[in-house]
Amino acid sequence: MSEKLSRAETADARRKHIVETAAICFIEQGFHQTGIRDIAKRAGVSLGNIYNHFSGKTELIAAIATLEAEELAELQEQLTQTTDPLAALEDFVTSYLALCSQPEYAALTIEIIAEAVRNPNIVGGFLENRESLVATLAGQIVASRGGTTADTAISERDCAEFILDLIEGLAMRAVFAGRKPGKQELASLKQAVRRLL
Repeated sequence: MSEKLSRAETADARRKHIVETAAICFIEQGFHQTGIRDIAKRAGVSLGNIYNHFSGKTELIAAIATLEAEELAELQEQLTQTTDPLAALEDFVTSYLALCSQPEYAALTIEIIAEAVRNPNIVGGFLENRESLVATLAGQIVASRGGTTADTAISERDCAEFILDLIEGLAMRAVFAGRKPGKQELASLKQAVRRLL
């Protein structure tokens, strides 16, 4: 039993290594400029080994959603592990902006979006990740509003979507300019988020 478990763990570790390596290749070279041979060489595995785990690049890019889910799970836990929902939202804004502002993260996001427009088969996992993040964020918005919503308030779900859009937009703008978001931009972003609430 332990030998089978060990084999399964080894296979899972190898699969994760291949996906992480593919993500690095897609970041550095782009999705269409990266071949399976490039990924195999960089990962230090055979082509056959990659094809034992994945049918091709489309399945590899879809598997990157699993890596994204792990990153986002940490942010979601940060959102829910506090007794002060407003402070949690502000911490989330800072953390999510830092993640989205990483040039590697932005490059991979652009590659995934571009490919998703052409190939809807890769979208599922990323949409699930987004939905999970929106739901967690909406829950914190409810808590920050004290469980009540004014008739004129934006719905919690829409508010969550707008907050993510604001964060991701600022991050992309900064990455395109070759810089990190400034302190004043972060302060303005947090102020905009408070107004949305």
